[in-house]
Amino acid sequence: MTTLAGRPTAEILEHLSTVARGATGHAAAAAALELAAEVVRDGRRRLLTLAAADAQLAGEPGRAAELLRRADATGEQLCAPLIADAVADARREMACGRFRAAERGLAAIVRRLWETGAIRPLPGVLSMRGWALARAGDLAGAAADAGQALALAPLTGDDQAVSRARHTRALLDVLRGGSGADDVLSPSDPVGVGLALLAGLAQQRPEDRAVAAPAPEFVPDLLECRLIRNRALSTKDLNTLHGMTRSAAAPIAANAWRVLGLTGAQNCFDRATRLHATMDLPFDNARVHLSYGERLRRDGDRRAARNQLRIARDGFQDLAATPWALRAERELSGTAETLSRSGLTPAEFEVARVVATGVSTREAAAQLFLSPKTVEFHLSKVFRKLGVTNRAQLAHVFPVLSHA
Repeated sequence: MTTLAGRPTAEILEHLSTVARGATGHAAAAAALELAAEVVRDGRRRLLTLAAADAQLAGEPGRAAELLRRADATGEQLCAPLIADAVADARREMACGRFRAAERGLAAIVRRLWETGAIRPLPGVLSMRGWALARAGDLAGAAADAGQALALAPLTGDDQAVSRARHTRALLDVLRGGSGADDVLSPSDPVGVGLALLAGLAQQRPEDRAVAAPAPEFVPDLLECRLIRNRALSTKDLNTLHGMTRSAAAPIAANAWRVLGLTGAQNCFDRATRLHATMDLPFDNARVHLSYGERLRRDGDRRAARNQLRIARDGFQDLAATPWALRAERELSGTAETLSRSGLTPAEFEVARVVATGVSTREAAAQLFLSPKTVEFHLSKVFRKLGVTNRAQLAHVFPVLSHA
């Protein structure tokens, strides 16, 4: 027993727990830490607390609660690190759009919390780091952190961390194609679903309570959905966007400029692009180029649109944001000079391209910022010029687009 009580044995067991945890073997990590707690004279609370966290992550909440009770019963004090200043620094970095720098700071906090056994703040910090990782484009890392935050939060009673982690998962759904829709945007369009999910985030706070004021970061997305639905924004909505362009939070300002650009306002996309040059927001940056390209193409400047859309497509591909990359690719196909030989006007070609994918008139109108009546007007001209009489025949005229 003298040999087992020596510090080296406990250190070996703790090291084994770290190795097991890294391999997602949280049950083994919990067992090693619990055994280590039995062979040390001091530091039992830290080891048992860490064992509780690993048991919780292993899907054993009953065992985790018991280990945490035993940890508290030791009467020992935990040497919890002071993290408030570091968390505040990370928040400031995120407000400036520097999400990679924020993630690095939060990763250091996570390491200190694991080392000291101070797990109570861990779900909140993990949920924050998951959000930073998602915004910086590390989708796998973001999913892992959000999952850990959701698993640990019931053990520590951190409801706010649960909400933040769910927000991260919603953002991941946006990038990957969405898993839900509303009646504003087409459920057959994964990008439209993603926009609806972003609009939903604007209407929530971390506490998930119904509140009057929406979350500022996603208000421009909420207004974009309104623009698609109504094909125009009210004076109040436009004033809201103009006010947000003066936000001290660069991501909010850049997104507001982007949505204003969709309304046809001048120089807005250039302003958004300049802001993104100072930030680590690859998805948002690609969206600026996508929106700019769509606007230019609808204005008839296909050459300039092509340059913007290529940047957008490449950015989405780097993120593995497949639905968004496909949308950019479809927009690019509409800028090809050879496709204009059909005799269709740019507006007619665009309506034909979208309708050929199998969407309804209403869904096509939502995607094109047109009224259903205008879509039908252009479609009748398309049928006459191409010598087709129905949508099935139209799809054969555009076989590549209809199967994109």
